[in-house]
Amino acid sequence: MIEELWSQFIEFTSKLIVPDWGALIALIPVGLAVAVVLYLIWVVLRFAGAGPTRRGKSRITPRAPAGVHMPGPSFAPVLGAIGMLFLGFGIVWGGLWLLAGGLILLLTLLYWGRESLRDYDAAAAGHGGAEAVAVGALPAPQGTVPEGVHIPAPSFRPLLVGIAMTVLVAGLVLGGWALVLGLISIVVVGLGWLWDATKEYRATERADVTGHLDNGGSPAWPKATFAALAVIVAFALLLSSNVLPNSASEEPAGSGAPAPGASAPAAGGAGPSPVASLAAQGDATITAENIAFTTATVTVPAGRPFKLEFDNKDSQPHNVVFEDASGKKVFEGEIVTGPVVKVYDVPALPAGSYKFICAVHSNMTGTATAQ
Repeated sequence: MIEELWSQFIEFTSKLIVPDWGALIALIPVGLAVAVVLYLIWVVLRFAGAGPTRRGKSRITPRAPAGVHMPGPSFAPVLGAIGMLFLGFGIVWGGLWLLAGGLILLLTLLYWGRESLRDYDAAAAGHGGAEAVAVGALPAPQGTVPEGVHIPAPSFRPLLVGIAMTVLVAGLVLGGWALVLGLISIVVVGLGWLWDATKEYRATERADVTGHLDNGGSPAWPKATFAALAVIVAFALLLSSNVLPNSASEEPAGSGAPAPGASAPAAGGAGPSPVASLAAQGDATITAENIAFTTATVTVPAGRPFKLEFDNKDSQPHNVVFEDASGKKVFEGEIVTGPVVKVYDVPALPAGSYKFICAVHSNMTGTATAQ
């Protein structure tokens, strides 16, 4: 039991240590869910220990300033966040998960929309009992701000965050440098928004003394930020193409592609790994390249020990593990870092079908038939 739990822990941590982008991206929804749960626990603990410090123990009914309508408490934002969480899981796992995530998000948004319509109708009609008195009336005078209310100035920051999020999602799809530049876009826009919020807060503090709130008027077009995002997107496109050296579409190191000036391999397919000629030929061969088994199916002898030639063309650690129909390991080969060819001595296997995987990268799978 303990050994099995330890093996599962090792397999989980290997996704964080080994740069397997597919496995790391699959963990993003889990990390977001953990962060949301921890944040909610922190909020509950803060509110539980806060308590009133000026008004005594009795609760005061909130009243909005005259001419301002404040909606009542609602669970709709929480449900909307839950819908987005399920949609995130669906985008990662695909299939029915994606359909379920989309439906859950649609239902939460419909609930939010219906609640907003009921709130608007009740406020516009001027009734609703004690709740309507607490939230005030519609509408506020056009072009004026009621006394004691701070209205933020217009800002381009939400639009810029939307653009940066688009670049980040594209980076999650393309991986590599595109993902790094997507993260840089989010940081650049987030720092700009934080700077705007800091200036706004300082202006509000000055208004407490001077009685005049100056938000700076209409914002100028963020030409510098737009230019920075354009440069980041251009670099992402260049690094994801084969225009620049070491870009994502070029052959990775150890993939078998000839170096500049070297003679090309003979016609009939790519050459073997550098040490392939030093290894003995096995009864069967399995090849790994680009963090995947390029040998999806293989036939091995049944009822007798045999030699399995494992050709690891990646500069990543891989191995071959055989599992029977029940999921039990019947053979586990040594983990080797390529490019290298390793010959495994596999014990006799009964006739049947076996699944083979990589112990380091669980997304690498294939099927072996013993006959």
